[in-house]
Formats: sequence, C-alpha cells, structure tokens
Amino acid sequence: MDYDLASGLTAFGMLARGNSFTDQLSIGLDSKLIPPLPGNIDGNMTRGLAAHGRFEGDVSMTRQDWAIGDNIHFQPELFAQLLDIVAQVGNDSEVTGPKSIVNVEALSQFKLKRFLESQSQNVELQYHIGRQTLSYGETGFTLNFFANGTDGTLSVPAMTSIFRDQTFAPNWFRRSSPGTIDLIGDTSDQVLFANPVFPGANAPNGTYIIDQDIFEVSETHLDIRLCSKTLFQDCAFYNNLAVDNVPGVLLNTTGVLKDNVDFLLNAIHNLFPTCPPAVPNGAANV
Repeated sequence: MDYDLASGLTAFGMLARGNSFTDQLSIGLDSKLIPPLPGNIDGNMTRGLAAHGRFEGDVSMTRQDWAIGDNIHFQPELFAQLLDIVAQVGNDSEVTGPKSIVNVEALSQFKLKRFLESQSQNVELQYHIGRQTLSYGETGFTLNFFANGTDGTLSVPAMTSIFRDQTFAPNWFRRSSPGTIDLIGDTSDQVLFANPVFPGANAPNGTYIIDQDIFEVSETHLDIRLCSKTLFQDCAFYNNLAVDNVPGVLLNTTGVLKDNVDFLLNAIHNLFPTCPPAVPNGAANV
C-alpha cells in the first residue's frame, strides 16, 4: 500500500472513530485504553472502527448489517456464498484446480447478491456514496492486495486462509509494488459496473431511494457523475467521507488537537487533489 493511500485511510479512521488528540485508534469497538476526546466533544467514549456508522457500514462481504445481525464477526455462511459463486464463474488454475481463482465476475455477482439481500432484509439500509464506494473497495482491495505476488492471482485456498483463518496461506507473497488508490478504484469500478448498484438508502417502507445528487436519472438509464476516472477519485465520495462522516466539532478545537485534525484532513485530501478541500460537518456522538 503506498503512502498516500495508507495515510488517507488511517486519517479517516482516526478522525471518524479514533482519538485524534492522543493519536489512538481501536480496530475493534471502544477500549478502556483509549480515552474520549477532550471535553467529550464526540461522546463519552472513543467507539473504534467496528462501531456502526462513519467507517463501518452495510453490505459487507463477510459481516451482516448492524440492524439485522452480527456486523463484527466473520460470518461463515456469507463467505460460503462467495465460494459458491467462484465455483461457478471463477478461473481455472493448474495448481489449485478448475474454478478456483477469484475474479471480477465472481466478486461482482457476489456484491450484487449481498446488496439485494441487505436491501430486502434491512429496512434501515444506508448505502450512500461513501459507504457504497468503501463497500466495493473491499473487492478491489481483495483482488489486488490478497493476490499472491508470485502470479497476481487469488486462489480459493489463499482467500480462505486470509478471510476465515486470518493468516497468510503457505507460499503466499505480497505484491512487489505498493498498491495505490487508483489500483483499488480501477478494480472496484470493474466489479461495480459489471452488475451496477447505485448509492442510496431504504425509506421506512423498504423502498430503495437512489441518491439523486449523484446520478442523472432518465427513463432508460442512470448516468453516474464522476469528476475523475474512478469511483475512488469522485468528489462526491470524498465529501461524503470528510464532510458527512467526520464530526464538525473537530473544527472548533485548538492547540495540539486542532493541529492534528488539520494534518489528518490534509492526508485525506491528498487522495483527492482535484476536489475542493472538505469542511467536516458530521454529527457528534453517533
């Protein structure tokens, strides 16, 4: 992972779910080792990356939506669905056998299936552009960062070892060059546009409402408004992250905390240099 991608993702996680004063971030839920922000300006605890909203969200590959199930732990039945699809449309390998290589088509079909399940079962589904792009970013990350660096392919045994067993497979090597946001974005776009899913949210009656400010809608098609070549460089995605999902109270700070906030916001903006710098306006204590 290259510096800009690593620092941008870390910065967003820190601002959204960490303590940007002490520079601490839980990769799980709240921890007694991490205090709340000074003055409890974002609540009386630092919630961690696994807390629903801001960073964590709906339509995950291997976790249920928060409103309908376990959004924290690996769900074997969801992973089994992915394996079933790979067994139908995956690529062949002389080493691991027929239909054993994960590809764009398999992940595209799986993500569409996960979306349709969430949309029908979770009346509280929130899948706006920030979450939608991060959700599809899982696929770009998986195909590019979990592939074996020796041949650039991701086999079912290797993916199972990483996802289920949380360890690298035997004879697995990391990629030889740093992965960038463009790399993840290009692959994510391929996965998304093979079976398009549009950002939006469920209304209280369960009807899915597409975000009209992202798309031009006609009787025959939906055209995405992208300000650059990939979803990951779209200003709408950037603004949803840095405006809607970073608490606005962080702008009213001083001293070391304000310096840290400014530094972290700049790290996020470095991933979106063509977009105007975002001004956080997210709700506090959520």
